[in-house]
Amino acid sequence: MIEKWKSYPGSIRLLAIAAVISSTGMACIWPLVTIYIHDHLGKPLTVAGFLLLLNQGAFLVGSVLGGMMFDRWGKLRTMVIASIGIITVSAGLGFTQDFTMYTILLLLNGLFYGMLSPVINALAVVLWPQGGRKGINMIYVAQNAGVAAGAALGGLLASISFAWTFFGNAITQTAALLLFVCILPRYLKDSQSMPFTVAEEPQAGGTPTSHPAAPAMSRQFIWTALLLLCAGLLISWIVYVQWTTVLSSYMQSLGISLRQYSFLWTLNGGLILFGQPLISWVIRRFAKTLISQMLLGAYVFALSMLILTQTTAYAGFFAAMFIMTLGEMLMWPAVPTVAAQFTPAGQEGFIQGLVTGTGSAGRMLGPLLGAFLFQEYDAQGLLYIMTGLALVSVGFFALHHQFLKRGKKPLSPTPLAGKM
Repeated sequence: MIEKWKSYPGSIRLLAIAAVISSTGMACIWPLVTIYIHDHLGKPLTVAGFLLLLNQGAFLVGSVLGGMMFDRWGKLRTMVIASIGIITVSAGLGFTQDFTMYTILLLLNGLFYGMLSPVINALAVVLWPQGGRKGINMIYVAQNAGVAAGAALGGLLASISFAWTFFGNAITQTAALLLFVCILPRYLKDSQSMPFTVAEEPQAGGTPTSHPAAPAMSRQFIWTALLLLCAGLLISWIVYVQWTTVLSSYMQSLGISLRQYSFLWTLNGGLILFGQPLISWVIRRFAKTLISQMLLGAYVFALSMLILTQTTAYAGFFAAMFIMTLGEMLMWPAVPTVAAQFTPAGQEGFIQGLVTGTGSAGRMLGPLLGAFLFQEYDAQGLLYIMTGLALVSVGFFALHHQFLKRGKKPLSPTPLAGKM
């Protein structure tokens, strides 16, 4: 494990440490938002759910805005603006007891976190373009490590005072910001002097090669490729988010305790952190290319939902979560890496912002669609439909791959969204 950590460039190790710190602070807040709104502000759970929906909408807007700022205004400047915004808003959340002010600050928190999220992925692409999936996967693992630590820290801080969960987030974001401001500029300067390349999908022998980040492509070509990729990602998120919404209620109706449900997320986080050797073996054995990783991940999502149609026992939910987590580990790092392969130089932030925003859109639509399907068709109907949707995402990923194969030919480069 230590040797593998040392094999990454110093810039990626720094970025991973900052991602751990940042996500630790975020996780101090989010598991407790619903409880805080309901128990401390005295609002119904429906109000809490609606506010979380609005928060995800603000996150989506922030993702696109942050990506554009990354390209247009500069990498470090965008990071500083987003981080200062999070710190200020978090401190304000700790001091306020007014519901209206809390609502405004919660939306701003989503906006600033949305701005920060694509910046971290885009930096992984810019700082280590030759790393391909490895750099983004490192950030993905680091963020999940922070979530695991932050959930535990948030519970400890909440036992003292809910205000300290917000103050804890502000403190951790300040530490991450200082890390970036003091150390990151040197790595950014070095990266600007290097030609931008990304790692190709490994061939049968498993050895990656390099090529320019994106050959000259037409604007229409890039948008179509991105649309197909994001369509598959959106549907995958709609399927995945059922675990955090409808399935939690369904499990409790089966007599499965909240503690047992929570343990499934412990399994999820533990597998992401300590199951990297397993997922590396799966990739070497069954999914040597990025497209095959996305396709296999979507098939695994479908299998997870299909298992749940055949069981009401806790062991079945345990197995389905284990399988779903493997699919997550395959898909979530692969999609932004694929997007980076056809990103024109200088527009890394914009593309990563759209990819991140797509995930947020899935987290917005998933609970609404899941609740409607559960009400109309019960759990079995919902699970079969989600199985079908996961297979639809397979189709979009396959179409994306075929489109890229047919369209890779020299064309006049055209920027996606004006000057960036």
